[in-house]
Amino acid sequence: MRIIVIDDERPALEMMVETLEKLCPNDEIISFNEARDFLNYDGKPSIDVAFMDIELGRMTGIELAIKLKKMAPSCNIIFVTSYSKYGADSFKARPSGYITKPYTEAEVKRELDNLRYPVERTPFNTLENTSSKTGVDDSGKLKCSTFGNFTVYKKDGSVMKFTRTKSKELLAYLIDCAGFPITSKDIAQDIYEADLDKQMSKNISKIIIGLMDDLKREGYDGVVIKQNREIYINKDKIKCDIYEAINGNVELLNSFAGEYMIEYSWAEISDTVSKIRK
Repeated sequence: MRIIVIDDERPALEMMVETLEKLCPNDEIISFNEARDFLNYDGKPSIDVAFMDIELGRMTGIELAIKLKKMAPSCNIIFVTSYSKYGADSFKARPSGYITKPYTEAEVKRELDNLRYPVERTPFNTLENTSSKTGVDDSGKLKCSTFGNFTVYKKDGSVMKFTRTKSKELLAYLIDCAGFPITSKDIAQDIYEADLDKQMSKNISKIIIGLMDDLKREGYDGVVIKQNREIYINKDKIKCDIYEAINGNVELLNSFAGEYMIEYSWAEISDTVSKIRK
């Protein structure tokens, strides 16, 4: 699952994130301290669960939730507040649940166990189950899923976090390119949707370095290769659903529902996924 937390009180935000990391160690958790940061977030359509404080300054959590529901109709909104007076108004956003501060870990778990729109959570298990059928030793490979949301997994099965959002998107883009070398100009045009100038070149260098550092930190050095002025993925060190589906894995082909890395606009016209779309 992709879970977001929005709260303008830093201690409350950190407490909820800590609780969710304990309850959902294999899921992606993203936090926002200000409503405007969330409004600028590009991944809203792929959010599964949103824990929202109602008192957020100029914009209430209810108003924010209504905006979110227009982009992600099946998102489970769970309001978290110190005030009971918002109970009736909150239902305008068709929430999944309502938690009153101070809350307990058991109350958060109860809401996650009773989501209005249940979330299928199978990508990593699907990849694990299919590895034995290929007869290939996949030890040491970076595992990720591209069907639906793009998710990367650490060796213990938990979701990998990246120091920069764009570094994660770059990894997704490289996987989509399937080992074909790309340049900074390609990254500027497809990821940033901008021309390559001096400042853009600096930004791209930062996300490349950030990505390679993130992977090295988790023990995946050599997955991304930078050579001369080009960068590409080492497919031999990657295990993901799109590659296996292209290679004829029937189980993964049947699991594909037409959604491919839906948080990224460039994925909509991907030549890679077109190989398995009917």
